[in-house]
Amino acid sequence: MNATAHKHKYYGSGNCDDQYQVPADTDHLKKLMRRDITGFYNRLSVTGKRILAALIQSGPSTVESGEPFPFVISSLQYGVKCSKLSVLRTLPKGEKAGLFKRTNHQAGRRHGSIITLYKERCEFFLSLYKQEYGLLLDTYHDRYQVQGVTNSDRYQINFGNKQDQNAKPSTQSLNISDNTDALFSRLSDQGKRVFGIISTLSEQTEQDEISLVIQSIARDAACSEVTARRVIKHGHEAGIYTKRQHERGPRFGVILKLNSGPMERIKELLQAFPAQNVTNADRYQPGVTEHDRYHERNDTDPDTKHDRYPVTNTILAAKQGIKSCHSRPEGNSASQPDTNADRYQNPLLLDRQIKNLSGSEEERWARRLLSISTDEFQILWPRLHDERFGSDQIRQIIQHRLSFDETILDIENSLHAAEWELEHDTFPKARKGPCNYFFATLKSKGTWRRPVGFLTPNEQALANAKKEILTELKSIEQKKIKQAEQDAQDADFESWLATLSDDELNEIDARCSLPLSTDASKRGWRKTFWAKNIQGAKA
Repeated sequence: MNATAHKHKYYGSGNCDDQYQVPADTDHLKKLMRRDITGFYNRLSVTGKRILAALIQSGPSTVESGEPFPFVISSLQYGVKCSKLSVLRTLPKGEKAGLFKRTNHQAGRRHGSIITLYKERCEFFLSLYKQEYGLLLDTYHDRYQVQGVTNSDRYQINFGNKQDQNAKPSTQSLNISDNTDALFSRLSDQGKRVFGIISTLSEQTEQDEISLVIQSIARDAACSEVTARRVIKHGHEAGIYTKRQHERGPRFGVILKLNSGPMERIKELLQAFPAQNVTNADRYQPGVTEHDRYHERNDTDPDTKHDRYPVTNTILAAKQGIKSCHSRPEGNSASQPDTNADRYQNPLLLDRQIKNLSGSEEERWARRLLSISTDEFQILWPRLHDERFGSDQIRQIIQHRLSFDETILDIENSLHAAEWELEHDTFPKARKGPCNYFFATLKSKGTWRRPVGFLTPNEQALANAKKEILTELKSIEQKKIKQAEQDAQDADFESWLATLSDDELNEIDARCSLPLSTDASKRGWRKTFWAKNIQGAKA
């Protein structure tokens, strides 16, 4: 609401207790409102006028009652044929002008907004729009939809000049209250292509279940696997089908059990609002050769295949040789050379770098680290293995550091230090996870910080050996002290025994309750008597 409207706001209120309040002049207020709306309307661009008019008309009879209704930005974007940025820029202007009130949806911003229209102001805005453009929302006067549409235009109905640029709009309309229509209104062109593939497969099969492999769907829809998985998940949540994993495992994809009603509605919407063709601006194109994500990459090191597929690849490696990979699915015979992005690279380059070390300590450490298999790594550093750090990352780190003549002597101790920190929950908090953080640190610095209280395996072994030696020395010393005390007691006993006469000895022997038949038994009793009566009395 602008300043003029706030100035006269209280004249129309009948609940104010002020006895001197002037009665509301409704005609004057209407003139002020119309002046404000007219000035706001004249300042708007052509696209902004179409956006606000389409928003006002999108509410089913809500202008009359002023009831709130849900609203999704993409519905205006496709209906008005403009960019999402234009819609986001225009909505705050309309709200500031007092045409409507907008609040976030209770389920979150991803589910759109709640719009409450103000009746009189919206009706006057529509009257201005109809006077200028007629009774209907004519979107084909847009500057981007003229006869001379070229490939450089930003917002086209169809890409290119070969198709009819003056195609009539579809008679279909989206019902945002329906789950299927609400999901379709949020779909991008990539998502539409994914649903188009699903609908095509549903028409080809006679059953209500279809099987999908995510990688194939992503390649055919010219999108990433993450996008394909997200779109399929949203379709499952919207009730279009029921998704479950294939019985033979995730490598065989997913199985969709289709619901006939929502699936037919998706087919109708796909025909009414088709996805745009793949253009040069699309990231994943079927014709890309150099940086194509889904080319048939070949494993260049057969010895490491069992790391990825423990069952099948061992059998395949024995039955068939390695075939050269092709960069184009159409069958281009030109082979693609191995790149740094390949997981299993040809080790010739790394071998040459190691040989250049000429038998130094660096070479011995490099060969030791490269000889660690996946199973050995899991045994030595189980927590790092759980964080998806393994022998492949060590290979990349060594290759990078050797190419720049940097040391690798502290890499193994760094692995032990990181494992110790993961065990004691002292590993630094990393936004992308411990694996990425640890990999980047070793790659750039070649060493990991030494935690407080951490000992390397060699240091721990030396500490244990030192502790054992100290314990043994202490035990020997205690034995010596005990033996010296025993010798001193024996010497005192012998000196006391030498001072006694035969009568005194017989008197001491008579005190024993047991018979003393031997000299050993007499000596034992006499020593016991001495320890209890003579030595005890001195103590």
